[in-house]
Amino acid sequence: MILVFGGTTEGKQVAQWLDEQGVAYYYSTKTPVQYQGTGIPITGAMTAPMIQDFCSTHQVTHLINAAHPFAIQLHQTIIAAGVPCPLIRYQRAVLPRTQHPLVSYVATYTEALAILAKQQYTSLLALSGVQTITHLQPYWQQYPTWFRILDRDSSRAIARAATFPMEQLLFGYPQSTEEEIELYQQLQPQAIMTKESGRHGKLDQKIQAALSLSIPILILQQPKISNQYLCIDTVDTLTTILTQ
Repeated sequence: MILVFGGTTEGKQVAQWLDEQGVAYYYSTKTPVQYQGTGIPITGAMTAPMIQDFCSTHQVTHLINAAHPFAIQLHQTIIAAGVPCPLIRYQRAVLPRTQHPLVSYVATYTEALAILAKQQYTSLLALSGVQTITHLQPYWQQYPTWFRILDRDSSRAIARAATFPMEQLLFGYPQSTEEEIELYQQLQPQAIMTKESGRHGKLDQKIQAALSLSIPILILQQPKISNQYLCIDTVDTLTTILTQ
């Protein structure tokens, strides 16, 4: 039995491959998602002891972590569980970083806030997800800020809990370069912030749109993953591992 942590494009890729191979698996997500695979869906956050007990009870032979690159707590919780089976990290490939005066890669939110303050940017469009709202609170409490988040009740609840102005929320996914440009022109932010989310997060389109309008863009770097994971980014490699 295989345990997959998904809820992402990568998770769907893994699930589809397992379906095609006729392999039994559990598909775990923190919140309910649209899932039509043959695996057994499970929902809800899992602690390290819960993961340990689950893997023992269900005789899990491989654990595949295909969760979002910025699901840091989950990545660490899986390691802390210490399950005695291979830990496979199926991840999206990181794009080559853009070298341009208007593009800044930052390691932390604190670094991002420091740049916003130093450059005296007085409005911001954040394309970095709902979890970013609390991290950027010192900024949006002073200056106009828009956050694009997923159109989910759980996302709106996070925004309300942070007392963020609901009228400044945008709902949806990353778009084409042309559609991003249209949004940027409409809002005219002095700066944009996003995450190093790779090709599936349409990072290239966000950067191209920002540069075409000469808008500075801050990019939160993808966090490093534990070396206890076997990191792969193709189904071919997954095939090799699971058929050995």
